[in-house]
Amino acid sequence: MDAKLREEKLNELKKNNSYAYKEMTYKNRTEKLPVYEIPVEYLVFNKYNGRIGTFVKTREKQYGPIDSSTPEGDKIIVDFLWNSKENRNKYTLKDIEEKGQLEYGIVTKDGVIIDGNRRCMILKKIAEKNRTTPTYFKAVILDDTLDSNPKEIRKLETIYQMGIDEKVDYNAIEKYLKCQDLSNEEFTNDDIGKMMGEKGSKIKEYLDILELMEEYLKTYGYEGMYTVLSEETVEGPFVDLRGYLEAHKAGGGKKDWVPEVDDRDDLKLIYFDYIRAGIRTAHDIRNIGNPSKGQGFFNHKHIWDEFSTRYFNEIKPINEDERTLEECREERKGGDVDKIILARDRDWSKKVENPMKKNIGLTQRSLDDYNESNSPGVLLARAQKTLNAVDTNIESFYTEDIIKQCHDIRKTVERFIDIIKKRDKYE
Repeated sequence: MDAKLREEKLNELKKNNSYAYKEMTYKNRTEKLPVYEIPVEYLVFNKYNGRIGTFVKTREKQYGPIDSSTPEGDKIIVDFLWNSKENRNKYTLKDIEEKGQLEYGIVTKDGVIIDGNRRCMILKKIAEKNRTTPTYFKAVILDDTLDSNPKEIRKLETIYQMGIDEKVDYNAIEKYLKCQDLSNEEFTNDDIGKMMGEKGSKIKEYLDILELMEEYLKTYGYEGMYTVLSEETVEGPFVDLRGYLEAHKAGGGKKDWVPEVDDRDDLKLIYFDYIRAGIRTAHDIRNIGNPSKGQGFFNHKHIWDEFSTRYFNEIKPINEDERTLEECREERKGGDVDKIILARDRDWSKKVENPMKKNIGLTQRSLDDYNESNSPGVLLARAQKTLNAVDTNIESFYTEDIIKQCHDIRKTVERFIDIIKKRDKYE
């Protein structure tokens, strides 16, 4: 059904008595507007709605445009909305079947859903099961189309999606994309902040974080494939990284050196790899760039050089040998792109996970030792404990390298003893 016919159908409905009223603010006026029962077949999803923007933009990048007014496009969006939160949707479907639709939606005059995508999707699912019984979506019908008054409708849409609705319903990436869309439509950060219940400075932060996310996607050949970022554990590291880079750029942190732009770029790219490898939730990852006193490998040049040198020696060759996404897609022609990306990332992660975790562990030990350099007793006790843990029964203990290390340790201990004796002698 095209837009003109949908508009005609909705105009006919408006001649009937309203089902109820919904109090809402639109065009700076707060009033009670009539709610009508609209057959679900008269409605189409707004494909760039905040709830489904991540999926639509990713799919269109991979397969081309989605026309939500066609049966094929409608099914694609219905399936995505259902699968994105299937357990919750099953509960809501049962609830609507038993109690009916309790929360009213909002649609444009030509049937584009502004608020209520998930509810309408569930009603469309119900309609599939009960083909002989009409299924209705209860909603306010605006006097505008998206094309005739885009700014006011976007404003209304954002207030309901990000300012009133439970934000838990949305993937973490959605709010960032929403800010970008609104910014591209010439809303100011303060305007967007008012719609989303945030300060303008917070919107600036969201846009900065999205810029990092898009750079991350580009690094691995995933431009525009935002579903890669939809996991809940992905957002936090980008938020942290943005803060670290801002602090180091401004000269913050207790550093004993002045990093150049290239050094900050190395920090960013290494952090990207840790995010991709799935090493995101452990406290240790924060110590890579944390500007706080006593924390963060990047705060001390010799610590950072140790960490980054080991990293590039071990991980860079693996990265250079990795097949591109296009090569993987060519190998699996016709395969689902999201699954190909997932498989590619898993294969890479298996190769890098152990050396990456080991590098953090070794560097953390060096940082701890450096931070405790004024506590020789603590360091010596730790060294003694480490030496006592050595298993002398394994074959790898009996090598020339171990003999050399033992001699070097002995020389260091003898040097300490000489220093103490000389001081005692002169005192």
